[in-house]
Amino acid sequence: MTRILFALLLCPLLAQAQLDGSWMGKIAGSLPVVFHFNRNGGTFDVPSQGAIGLPLAEVRLNGDSLVCVIRSPLATYTAFRLNDTTFVGSWHQGAAKAPLEIHRLSGAAASAYAPPKRPQTPQPPYPYHSDSVEYDNVAHTVHFGATLTYPTGHGPFPALVLITGSGIQDRDETIFGHRPFAVIADYLTRRGYAVLRVDDRGAGLTTSGPPGVTSADFAQDVATSVAWLRSRPAIDPRRVGLLGHSEGAMIAPMVAAADPSIAFIVLLAAPVEGGFATMGYQTLKPMELSHASGPAMKAAATREKILLQHIIKDTAAAQFVQGVDSAYRAFVNANKDSTGHIPSYVVPPDALKTALTQQAPMLLQPWWKFFLTYDPGKDYAHLSCPVLALGGSKDVQVDNGLDLQLINSLVNPMEKTKVTVHEIPGLNHLFQHCHTCTVDEYGKLEETFDPDALKTIGDWLDANVPGARR
Repeated sequence: MTRILFALLLCPLLAQAQLDGSWMGKIAGSLPVVFHFNRNGGTFDVPSQGAIGLPLAEVRLNGDSLVCVIRSPLATYTAFRLNDTTFVGSWHQGAAKAPLEIHRLSGAAASAYAPPKRPQTPQPPYPYHSDSVEYDNVAHTVHFGATLTYPTGHGPFPALVLITGSGIQDRDETIFGHRPFAVIADYLTRRGYAVLRVDDRGAGLTTSGPPGVTSADFAQDVATSVAWLRSRPAIDPRRVGLLGHSEGAMIAPMVAAADPSIAFIVLLAAPVEGGFATMGYQTLKPMELSHASGPAMKAAATREKILLQHIIKDTAAAQFVQGVDSAYRAFVNANKDSTGHIPSYVVPPDALKTALTQQAPMLLQPWWKFFLTYDPGKDYAHLSCPVLALGGSKDVQVDNGLDLQLINSLVNPMEKTKVTVHEIPGLNHLFQHCHTCTVDEYGKLEETFDPDALKTIGDWLDANVPGARR
C-alpha cells in the first residue's frame, strides 16, 4: 500500500527524435531524477524514493523550449536547450521552485539508468476492444476517466471493475514502472471477461473532487463505476464483479456488502485485520527480515503505536505534535541506557518532532483516521457473493498469513462455501516472485504479476461466474 510522491500519466511527445533517451539531473542540486523520453511520451524516476518508471503526464518540445507536466502532485519542469546534451530550467511544485539542469546520458551511464524491462506489459494491437471512456458520479462532483476492455464477438459479457491500492494511482495502478492492472485486464479480457480500470481521483482524466475523502468515498466511486458498467450494452449487468488490490481489496467488500447484486469479488492482499494492525505489520516485518534486535523492534512498535493513536484522536496539528512528542519522550527517557544515553536504535525525540511538524497536516487527513479505525468485519459478515482471496507469503505490507484466515472467520457461516482463500508461496505484495522481498525491490524485478496467480484468478472466475466460459 505504498503512497508514492509522483503519480504520472502518459501523453504524446513532440519532436521526439530530439529527446529520445535518458536524461539525468538533480532538483536543487540534491535530489537525483531521471527522465526517459520515448515516442509515447516517457517515464520519470526518483531513484532515492523508489519511484521507478512512472509515466510522464505531458511532454512538449517547441523549438528549444521543453515543458514536462506532472499531474499528481501538480508539478512542472520548464527548460530550454543549452546544447544537444543539456537542458537548463526549473522544477515547479506547489509554491516551490528549484533549479533543475538535466543532461543526456550515454554509454555506461545510460545503461545504468536505463528504464527497467517490463515484458508483461501488454502492447497493441490487442485481440479485443479497448475503449477510453468517461463518466460522472450522480452528484457531478467527480468526473472519471477509465479504460474498458471487452472481447470481440457476441456479448453480453461478464465484467469486473478493478480497484487500486492506496495513494493516487492511474487506471493501470502504475507503480515502480509496473502496470499490474493493465496486465490483469489484458489477461482476463483474453479469457472472455470485460474489464473496467479507472483513474483514481486526481490521476489521469479523473478529477480530484471535494477534499477530505476517505475509503468510504472511494467505495462510492466504485459503485458509480459499477452502475456505469451495468448500463453498457456489451455487459451483462447480472454478472458484474470487483477485483481489488491492497486498499482496493478493503474497499471491494464494502461495495459488495452494500450491493447484494455484485456477482463476485476477487481480493488481492486484503488488509483484513484493519489499518492499525496493518501499519504495525508494515513497520515490524521489514525489521524482522533485516534481523533487527528485539529491543529495536520494541522501540519501533511503541513509537508507531503512539503515532497512530494520536492520528486517531487528535484534530489540530499542534495538539498532535505535542501529544506524540510528550508520550514518545516519556518512553525514551524510561529506556535510556545505564549511562543516561539514548540507545542507537531509538529515533531521537527532536528528530521525530521535526518530522511530525512537517507531516502533521497530511497525517491528520480524514483518510488516515478512517483507515486506522475502520472494522472490515461488519462488511465481510454481509457478503453473499463468491469470494476469492489471494495473498503472497513474502508480503511485507499485508500479513496475508493472518488476514486470509480472518476472512473465513468473518464471513457469515452460511456463506463459507462460497469463499476460497489461498496464500501463494514466494510472492510479494505486488504478486511478484521476489528475492529480498522489500518494497525497494519492486521496481528492480522484471515480473509484473505472477502468471500462475493470473491463471488462478481466471480459473476461479470460470468456475464461479454463471455462464462464464468453461
